[in-house]
Amino acid sequence: MRKLSRAILSGFFLVAGSVIGHAQDKPFLTTSPTPEYDAWWLRTEYHPFAADIRGIPAAKIRAGWCKVNELRRDMFPDDLALYFGEDKSPFAVDGFFDGSKTKQTALVGVYQTCKGARGAFLLIVSWPIDKPPVIRHLVELSGEHAFAVVSASEEATITLQHCLECDHVSKYKWNKSKRRFTLLPPDPDQ
Repeated sequence: MRKLSRAILSGFFLVAGSVIGHAQDKPFLTTSPTPEYDAWWLRTEYHPFAADIRGIPAAKIRAGWCKVNELRRDMFPDDLALYFGEDKSPFAVDGFFDGSKTKQTALVGVYQTCKGARGAFLLIVSWPIDKPPVIRHLVELSGEHAFAVVSASEEATITLQHCLECDHVSKYKWNKSKRRFTLLPPDPDQ
């Protein structure tokens, strides 16, 4: 009986180990070497693998999402991470964007739907004390090569930059009368 139990247990760990190992076989990101004239972020595909972001399940962020990852500098190879400079993370920023005393985080990440479609997103989460996080705003950027970085101004404007070296940006600000974050019109000088 003891041998049978050990055999079953060994078989379980062998199967579980191969499943876990298989899930990790695909790297988080892959960058195609061509076309060389395109920036690396236009040639990079992301393969999300996590079930939640900061404790918020993928399906709670958006129905139909199965895998998500918050982008972090340490998820990129050293040669690509150099593009982010030495400043703080270009993928998350904290602030009081809605003017309340409750801290919010604006972050960018990548998702994969349960049907396999992939893309990036901007998520604004509120962190009430002694309560679960509250999703305040979500912007979905579809496409397997979608990429973005985020920053915030002292005026609590959240800027989503769709690439590292371009003027393609979207700016969001809390609208008191609508009680939500809204997309600001483009700057006239852009």
